[in-house]
Amino acid sequence: MTTEHPSSVPARVLGLLAEPWRTLRAAWAHPGAERETALLLVKSAVATVLAWKFAVLVLHSTTPFYAPMAALLVVDRTMVRSISASAQRLLAVMVGMGVAWAVGSTAGLHWWSMGPVMIVALLIARWHRLGSHGAQVPTMVLLSLLTAGGTDSAFTRLTLVETLVGGVIGVATNAVLIAPLHVRRPREEITRLADEVHRLLRDMADSLHDGWDPAAAHEWHARGQGITALAPQVSEHVATGRESTRLNPVDNVQGLQVDWDGYEHAVDALGRAQWQATGIARTLVDAADDDLAPPSREFLAAYADVLDDLAAAIALFGRPADDERHELAARLDQANARLQRLSDRVRDTRLEHPGSWPAYGALLLDASRTVRVLSRGREGAAVPTESGPIRRPVLSRHRHR
Repeated sequence: MTTEHPSSVPARVLGLLAEPWRTLRAAWAHPGAERETALLLVKSAVATVLAWKFAVLVLHSTTPFYAPMAALLVVDRTMVRSISASAQRLLAVMVGMGVAWAVGSTAGLHWWSMGPVMIVALLIARWHRLGSHGAQVPTMVLLSLLTAGGTDSAFTRLTLVETLVGGVIGVATNAVLIAPLHVRRPREEITRLADEVHRLLRDMADSLHDGWDPAAAHEWHARGQGITALAPQVSEHVATGRESTRLNPVDNVQGLQVDWDGYEHAVDALGRAQWQATGIARTLVDAADDDLAPPSREFLAAYADVLDDLAAAIALFGRPADDERHELAARLDQANARLQRLSDRVRDTRLEHPGSWPAYGALLLDASRTVRVLSRGREGAAVPTESGPIRRPVLSRHRHR
């Protein structure tokens, strides 16, 4: 048996505190996920204290538990979720107390009555309308039966009032104390997604121009898979951002107009384009591993010009300015023309390796699909710039439809 040296204990404690300290410093230094989390924690604590004091001073509750618990559980990332959580919790408590009252008033509290009623309560708890608050149903049934036999109407009324008051205080605190408005994070994540797709296509094009390094294909494929997995996360940020503007007094005061539909179109198109880019990398991996006969160096050099056009198109995708939109269309047309010439060359020229036609076909098909995805998605898409407006001018969008 080994004995831990005393001096290692403080070091371990400091190590455990290092991550929270870094998070706290990040929350204080700049806006971001850390600051949003810190504000949510502060609001939860404030709502809990206010609800507890209200239950003690106004409701004169001897067991002020339900009000602060309700307030704690309903403070959420958006006002919509906060209000929904409050309604679900109140409904769960009402159902639980109602079941306990019905059983206690008719059958009384016995071992043979508690079993069936708990089974019913557990089944009701699985009702999807109650969400995560469904667990409150069996809890309230058990608590009511054990403390008041299910028949104490005063206890039942006070519990319902406390839960309702706690939910209202939680929602009000969430609204008044810096109401959650998640606009910055979706903008940053969409910009990041577009930049990642752009850099991958550009790096692939640069390498194929300079002479293909087969070892790089594995790195491109790994990067592509990582970026593909990023798209659903960005979609979630956009959905949260859109939801945060609903029923939000801060949004009503500031009058923010965010093109959420445009953001969603952009993420969808970028995700699809990235999927095709990953397919291009996968084909090059197979060629590097001798699973496919590789295309000729001349073909890959010309194909690099197509990837250059696609990378440039991604950099322009979803931008509101007229000149950017015209250049995007020109880049996509040029890429399509290059692909047509490459396809004609492959069809009319005798291949160096007859077994390499699958690689040619896969590369041409994935690039053509990327052009189509960007062409179809460019009208409704909106990719924010760091200095640009939150919402593109409405007239500009209609003019290009």
